[in-house]
Amino acid sequence: MPNIGLSLSLSSRRTAGISSFAKVQAILGNRDGFAISFVDKQMKIQSATTPALNFTGNPETKLTKFGTDAFAYDAVKGLNLSAARNFGIALATTLFPYNPAACHVYARFWLNFADTVEQRHLVQVQLTGNDRLAFYTTTGADFRFVTGNGTTTDTDQSTQPLLGGVERQVFFGADVNGKTFVNDGGIVANEATVLAAAVPTAFGIGSYNNQAFRVLDGFLAEIVVITQPLVREGRLVLDPVKKVYGAEGDSHTFNVSFGLSEAQFYPALVTAALGSKFVRRNAGASGDSSAEMVGQLAAYLTGGAPDIASIYAGSNDNPMTVLATPVPTTTVFAVSDPGLLGVGAWISHNGNVRQISAISGATVTLVSALPVAPVSGASIVIETQKNLEHWVNAVKAAGCSKVLVIGSHYLNFASAGDTPTVQQSLREAMRVKQAAAAVAAGAVFVDTYAAMRDAVVGGAVAQGDDLAWHVAVEDTHLNAAGEAALAAVVTAAIVAQGWGV
Repeated sequence: MPNIGLSLSLSSRRTAGISSFAKVQAILGNRDGFAISFVDKQMKIQSATTPALNFTGNPETKLTKFGTDAFAYDAVKGLNLSAARNFGIALATTLFPYNPAACHVYARFWLNFADTVEQRHLVQVQLTGNDRLAFYTTTGADFRFVTGNGTTTDTDQSTQPLLGGVERQVFFGADVNGKTFVNDGGIVANEATVLAAAVPTAFGIGSYNNQAFRVLDGFLAEIVVITQPLVREGRLVLDPVKKVYGAEGDSHTFNVSFGLSEAQFYPALVTAALGSKFVRRNAGASGDSSAEMVGQLAAYLTGGAPDIASIYAGSNDNPMTVLATPVPTTTVFAVSDPGLLGVGAWISHNGNVRQISAISGATVTLVSALPVAPVSGASIVIETQKNLEHWVNAVKAAGCSKVLVIGSHYLNFASAGDTPTVQQSLREAMRVKQAAAAVAAGAVFVDTYAAMRDAVVGGAVAQGDDLAWHVAVEDTHLNAAGEAALAAVVTAAIVAQGWGV
């Protein structure tokens, strides 16, 4: 995947008309974990795997309190975690879906003083040894984020100045995708270190008074703890963990061969049009078939499903032939172009559609047998519609309900392309499959042909002007103007569904 430039948004101060609790609920979204607004004195615990943990109400009924002092609040800053008080809190890990392999924290807080002679903890989830996740200040320095693997620790230190009475925000965490630490000053850490912590008995918030160093010595307004992997692109920002538009596709989605940067392809343009609340994930790769995209689903969904997903596939779904060696059987045979296939994808022989269970070199194994063994030289067809349906269903099952199937764009060629009245035959057949897959899987079909045709009919683009949208004469790949035209259609489809909010 190409490097993606991400901006840091810091406008997470309370917005007029939006409560602090509504904000932290939005950050948590549909993910496992918990969210607390100490300004509104409301908490939400959420678990998809253990619904019995689900809770909405006063956080005091769930939190463990240490010390003799009572809960005390400031109307603006939230919970009083001042060091002068005999007070500390934690949340038992049995009360929320704590995940020792994935833990992310968003917090908004204040410190009372610019510096103290003691460490000040915001979060501590392990009290002994090096196997832990902790976030705390050190004397004369800003917060550090520490993770451990049981024997050693990995530390990332912020260089921001310690200031008293100043609102601070932070997002930090680690999972299978690595480690992230972002604060008001920008990205502090974005690295490969993964979380490998044993399950503690409790999740210390503002630390444990008189049990592990000292409390925050300040006020905590909001905290969100997400206990499942997060897409990296969506966690390198504050305000809050942003929504992700994840685009899967072939060279029309991303291709380094024609001089365009990743920022000029439609996923980046769509994300920019949706506004600062979205970041993009461009999973496009030149030459990929729909069968390969099915085989790459696990990688696409690493860190969870995006908030909006799209797939633009079919251009590389070329037929292949059966090889003579090994001798083909009804379930095992070799093919001429195995690189276009993926485990879980669908292919057919003589109209008999079957799913691939394994690929080894050029040899394909099917989930179920064909009626008869294919002969050497027989044609194997990639089932575009079936693969698109499979991909959409998998993404929806992973938690993304907002899925687009993009139809093949207008080929504005002087010859052998589309016209406003007649579609190029191969593209027309592909568009039929793409549209049918969208209907069958309950996705939105993006009819790029119709929208781009309207631009031609309206005179915005001359019919047959290859270079108006394409990188070269009779080349299906789009130039910057063509990608912009494609992005406009995709953006319009998202907005029409009400998904761009």
